[in-house]
Amino acid sequence: MESLQADVLVVGAGGAGVTAAVEARKAGAAVVLVSKEPVGYGDTRISLGAMSASPDPASGDSEEAFIEDMIRGGDFLNDPDLVAALVRDALDAALTFESYGHLFFRDEAGVLKRLEVPPGGHRASRTITSPSVGVSMGHVMRAAAARADFPVLEEAICSELLLHEGRVVGAAVLRLATGTPLAILARSTILAAGGAGALYYPHTDCMPSVVGDSFGLALSAGAELVDMEQVQFIPFGITHPPAMLGAPCGEPSMAGPFGRLLNCRDEIVLENIMTMTRAQVARIIMEEIRKGGATPWGGLKLDLRPNLDSPVGELFVGLLKKFGGPFLDVIRKAYGEKAVRLEEPWDVLPSAHYNMGGVKTDPDCRTCLPGLYACGQAQGGVMGGNRLGSTSLTEIFVFGRRSGRAAAREAARLGRLPEPEVARPAFDSLQSLPGRRGSFRPIELKRSLQRLMWENVGPLRDAKGLGTALEEIRRLREAARELKIAGVRAYNQEAADAVELRHMLAAAEAIALSAQERRESRGAHVRADFPNRDETEPVRNMVVRLVDGACTVRAVERGR
Repeated sequence: MESLQADVLVVGAGGAGVTAAVEARKAGAAVVLVSKEPVGYGDTRISLGAMSASPDPASGDSEEAFIEDMIRGGDFLNDPDLVAALVRDALDAALTFESYGHLFFRDEAGVLKRLEVPPGGHRASRTITSPSVGVSMGHVMRAAAARADFPVLEEAICSELLLHEGRVVGAAVLRLATGTPLAILARSTILAAGGAGALYYPHTDCMPSVVGDSFGLALSAGAELVDMEQVQFIPFGITHPPAMLGAPCGEPSMAGPFGRLLNCRDEIVLENIMTMTRAQVARIIMEEIRKGGATPWGGLKLDLRPNLDSPVGELFVGLLKKFGGPFLDVIRKAYGEKAVRLEEPWDVLPSAHYNMGGVKTDPDCRTCLPGLYACGQAQGGVMGGNRLGSTSLTEIFVFGRRSGRAAAREAARLGRLPEPEVARPAFDSLQSLPGRRGSFRPIELKRSLQRLMWENVGPLRDAKGLGTALEEIRRLREAARELKIAGVRAYNQEAADAVELRHMLAAAEAIALSAQERRESRGAHVRADFPNRDETEPVRNMVVRLVDGACTVRAVERGR
């Protein structure tokens, strides 16, 4: 059995994973970084480069105000200790990113420049921006990993975490290029493989690889997940052409002062959109679609033309052209120049954007399982029920740093690792994937699950749909026991799909079960049958874990 050893194993090589690995290496740990994609991919590669830094006291802002904004914006589901850690470390996190080679805009005195207009949910401007975004940011992370000089395994997907005497001691990995398994034994393991936006494919603006690996790995090993029902949907996504379905074309603020939503009969569905939250707008869109108001492409029409008929609207149009470049580029490719000039409505539909729920941790990213950490979008509790604008990159670098340092400290205190034989069951399971002769191709079951999640656990939920989803998830899990997989080993995508499918089913069940248990609308979780917040009971977090092999959820009063 082929194996490697490390002090710290990091699973996932986007912004959070690379930061964790680099910081652990700086702390003296022997690090191995594993990623099923090239280093610097994941959702980091499509980020627009805006990041919340520390508050500016000269403007009357404060750390306390930032914390209040996050908790209020998160509908009071946030873990206050995690929020405080993010706010305290925000500036250092931005400087860490710059130390890797990224650049933020600064003024002539060299001071970080904050946006004049704060993003959604912020009472003051704390947001800094970058001349380079997306792919460039991925290159920066790749270069940072290279300079840190630790082993990197790309095109390697983790199938499960290894356990020994109640402790996580590494992971079993399938190397896609050769089709061979590998056991990586580690004193500390950090999950940084992102969220699960692609569970809703094609109705998502996330990378196709972000299918819930972190959640499946953690849950199957015995860790707890928190508030998994909190999935954020950006309200305005492209509906056609099919290749662009789900691509983001704007926030509620993109509607301007006079924008409106129209149904297929050109009846006004919603006005005064600009000040509403993502969840509020997404809810109204989905309610109208349920009533039969959808366009032939399945969405509603976002009509921005009234902004052209008013001086106030014209001011907004000018700002849109100045700052809305990435969104307008998407509109241009999908709908053409007249739509970019706001002369034609945009056909829009919500798109899965971000998982606020995730692995339950403390401020140093420790989980309830010894030896296991989680950071970035894999981690739950930071954002609560709603993520404020520009806080995602902050989360990546704050908790990437914290997890890497904490994992290295813990690894330094530990003795010998167990023998590689601890990985034998996982190793044999991976070896047996090629050539299976069941009835179902993994990709067929993945697509069935993704359709199921969009139709029943999407932006607008109810008891019937959630019950259907849970029944179908269990049926799909049974079908997954009878997979049909090609016999080749090298670059066997069906084998990789089989590994992903296991994680996707675990993540999907956790989301649906939490959504079923939360009988209220709070944060990004919207129930048609419980349309309001439950103000009669204390605020509760939904905590999911496996009990005797079954996924269970319990409501825990916040702070306990």
